[in-house]
Amino acid sequence: MAFRRRDYPEVLDGMLTALIGGVAAEPHPYPPPAGGEPPRHLLEAPPARRLVSVYGARNGLSFRFKADADFEMASDGTALVWRKGGARPDAGTLIEVNYLKRDTAALLTDLEVGSVTRTLVESMAREVARLQAQLEAVQDAGFVDSASGGALDKVVSLLGVQRIPADRATATLRFDRAEGAPGAITIPGGTRVIDAAVQVEYETVAEITLAPGQPRIQVEARDVEPGNAPVAADLLTVLAVPIAGIARVTNPAPARRGSAAETDAALRARAQGALTGGERATLGALRAALARQLVQGEVTEPADRPGVVVVTPVTEGLTPERQEQLLAALEDARPAGIRLEVTGAAVPAAVEIDLGLVTRAGLAPTAIAAAHEAVRRAIEEFFAALPIRSDASINQIVGRVLRVEGVEDVSILAAQKRLATGAAVDVLDAAGGRLSLADQPVVLRALSISDPALPTRADLVIRFPAAAAAPDRNAVVAALEAAFAYLAGVAADPATDGTPARIVSYGKLLAILPAPVGQGLDLAGYDGAAPLPGDAGDYDVSLFIAQANGLTQILATPADSYELSGGERLVVGQASLEPEE
Repeated sequence: MAFRRRDYPEVLDGMLTALIGGVAAEPHPYPPPAGGEPPRHLLEAPPARRLVSVYGARNGLSFRFKADADFEMASDGTALVWRKGGARPDAGTLIEVNYLKRDTAALLTDLEVGSVTRTLVESMAREVARLQAQLEAVQDAGFVDSASGGALDKVVSLLGVQRIPADRATATLRFDRAEGAPGAITIPGGTRVIDAAVQVEYETVAEITLAPGQPRIQVEARDVEPGNAPVAADLLTVLAVPIAGIARVTNPAPARRGSAAETDAALRARAQGALTGGERATLGALRAALARQLVQGEVTEPADRPGVVVVTPVTEGLTPERQEQLLAALEDARPAGIRLEVTGAAVPAAVEIDLGLVTRAGLAPTAIAAAHEAVRRAIEEFFAALPIRSDASINQIVGRVLRVEGVEDVSILAAQKRLATGAAVDVLDAAGGRLSLADQPVVLRALSISDPALPTRADLVIRFPAAAAAPDRNAVVAALEAAFAYLAGVAADPATDGTPARIVSYGKLLAILPAPVGQGLDLAGYDGAAPLPGDAGDYDVSLFIAQANGLTQILATPADSYELSGGERLVVGQASLEPEE
């Protein structure tokens, strides 16, 4: 029998029953050995005066069965009888029965809430229930299927499997020469830059040198700590150790998100594959070989070609070195007498999903952001565990999201599959309750989350020659705020879904910005402006939109645009005006 956690009400029922002279937590196997219908369990200390409660496992969870609905006491008080049509325990589990005997007088009867006896028993029951929870956690931590987090890392390490760590977020840093600083200035690799609040720290990945007379230079940098969220633009502004000749440092654009650490679901799948990989001469061994190389793939036996197994890697590209490693791993697991045919890699179609969330009112922005991140992890784990060429159940996606603390409602606003040709195919089948993905391998590429409680941040950077007229920052911010308020109304209207009204293009951005940068159009002419401008002259305009999926959409050329999800709101983060020499 597997361990079943007893929660606080069950523990309290047993203690109170024992305290007044009854029989507590008497175990009985279900179904009873004697069989028969309806099933009945003979009590060990009959006759019983009353059945207080019955607890057991139903659908794998602890469950309290209802008297006179699920069970009843036999008329002679010698047995518990299950009622027809009532809830029944899981087969192969134990039930625990609390009952009072007819011939036993209670020594203590003051069990009212607030009494001394009841208060003492409740205190002890609380501690026992907490120990039960800890025992359940200990048991879960010992198995691949139930362990999570650090416990799962320890379990799979016994199989020689390790979690793939997260990549670090990266950013482009710009170093400006101090006025009058002569000669070449070398900036060593590993130079660290922090924010003003000293909460994040990035380090450069290479040594660079400002040539004599060169005013500024850029270099890639990465977060010192893996797994941190990308920082916003112009946040990294402090050199941890000053460098002579450098007047200023900043990150002109938001940082870029690194790949996340391997999810628990993906790690479990690899660990289970490692167990299967100990076999030889099986298709499972070939699938395990693919998993060990961190490559998804299809392994099939064509019915018309006996003795041939076709392996199709599903990946966006394999370098020659990786392909050789994969072929060697497959050959090592190949069954004797079987010819392997490894086809060219099948590029998975990219799935893009737009979710609409409703989070609990009153949540702090940090709690909302944490809920969004938990939703993102849940969806990523779902798609990581989704078998190749399988439809995705909408109910399963919604169920995973609603289990996240703070999420009250969720809807899938849109779901599409991006083909290799660039064409988008709608895969949302609301009537069928699924995302239609079974026709080809897919990978989750983008997940956009819109939540009225947490708007999308947009940072504007305008660079211009020092000799040109400086834009009015207040007017620029006011124009952006007015345009974003208009767009919020458009995005909230379901009738605008898929229409140009929801698209923020570079041309529209220039149209609404005030002179001398743009045309200064008001909201009435925002969507009717034709033709839209495509050039700001001496002014270099860039809008950085920090999407909910962690990526940053940049509007900096006439070809750039951003489409708002249903209910999405944009807010102005920073507006930077940067004159250049």
